Amino acid sequence: MHNSIMSTGEEELVPIPNDLIVDIFSRLPAESVARCRCLSKLWGSILHRPYFTELLLTRSWARPRLLFALKRQGSWSFYSLPQLRQDLYHDNKASPPLVAYPDFHLKFPEHICPEYHGFTSGLIFFSSMRITPKVRKEETVICKPRTGQYASVPKLLRDGKSFLGFDPIGKQFKVLFIDQTVTYSPDVNRVLTLGNGIMEWRKINCPWSLFQCVLDEGICINGILFFLAKRRHFGPCDVNIVCFDVRSEEFKCTGVVEWDSSYAKLVNYKGKLGVVTWKGLYELSISVLEDVEKHEWSEYVYTLPENNILDSFNYFIAGVTATGEIVFSRNVTRGPFYVVYFSLESSTLQSVEIRGLESGHRVCAYVDLVEDIYNVNDAKYLKSSPRLNDVITIRPKPKKLNSAPSSVKNEQSASLLLQNRQWTTLLQNKLDMLANFDD
Repeated sequence: MHNSIMSTGEEELVPIPNDLIVDIFSRLPAESVARCRCLSKLWGSILHRPYFTELLLTRSWARPRLLFALKRQGSWSFYSLPQLRQDLYHDNKASPPLVAYPDFHLKFPEHICPEYHGFTSGLIFFSSMRITPKVRKEETVICKPRTGQYASVPKLLRDGKSFLGFDPIGKQFKVLFIDQTVTYSPDVNRVLTLGNGIMEWRKINCPWSLFQCVLDEGICINGILFFLAKRRHFGPCDVNIVCFDVRSEEFKCTGVVEWDSSYAKLVNYKGKLGVVTWKGLYELSISVLEDVEKHEWSEYVYTLPENNILDSFNYFIAGVTATGEIVFSRNVTRGPFYVVYFSLESSTLQSVEIRGLESGHRVCAYVDLVEDIYNVNDAKYLKSSPRLNDVITIRPKPKKLNSAPSSVKNEQSASLLLQNRQWTTLLQNKLDMLANFDD
């Protein structure tokens, strides 16, 4: 391994070890990694290596975030912030609120008619949007909230419900369209695979008796898309949980839902489908699907600690984190806005006041937003284009700082120029060394 000392003409710099370079890259946000990948072919090859991708994914899961989708008069705004760490919980049952400030990512204005339909594996999904406002053409859009990268496909001109699913084995995203017209037939449903070079809707057969009216936006867990559906639009009838295998493109039904669907929330519970029901103030239960084929369920019942924040009218269940906390979010950004974590292990509550969100918006919230390595390295169909950047707000512009005197500016510029020269030489040396870096 090359360990010589470089001379920059000003001072001698010790080169950074290769393994430290890779470790530094693995700690960057996904959008920074994507930008670094484009700087050179060498860096691109390093950041595509299996060892690095696994390391980055591991680090990403260690820093999950909450994602907020805010709606007001047809416009949608997206924010995120780190999830609460378990070591911040207190011993008492209901601790005083913490305070957090979210990061703003995107805003889709009302005039492009965005129809938001959910979040899957790091991507947000719009079933319809007019990317070019002057052209009344609607498209289905899949977008990465932290970078603005997107993919678009033609919208189907039928009444129905769309879902975004992810196959972790084939590393493919697919869009499922469920027809919900009154004149339903089993061959009108469609599926589209993103990133296969074709990007066309294909017919997919489904037993018409499984569903005719979809009730929620669904959830994708380990390559299986789950959603609630009824067999007909009108009149009393049973609610079913429908399964769609994203890889095999086959449908199954787990049987009739025994819970009140108006209070039920589908969640990812430790890699399995969970149904959380919350009635009143303190009664909470989770039913977990242990075996899809045998329709075997297990049930857990919890009692929320007494508190002066939570109620089932102003709060909803955002999901269950990978570390075992149920996250509640307020449904409107009006007045103090809280998210509340309920630890299933210790039965304790921790509330966090979120400051800085736009006021007067309805809220959708999601847990475990991670820097998905598949979106960084394999979703090459996601692109950045002025066509999208012209109609959305990516990030607010930073405020200008008070200007410094010209003499101070000159000294700062000279210092920065010297540092840039030194680090340019160092990075060039590292590029030569990394060229011989083995997988």
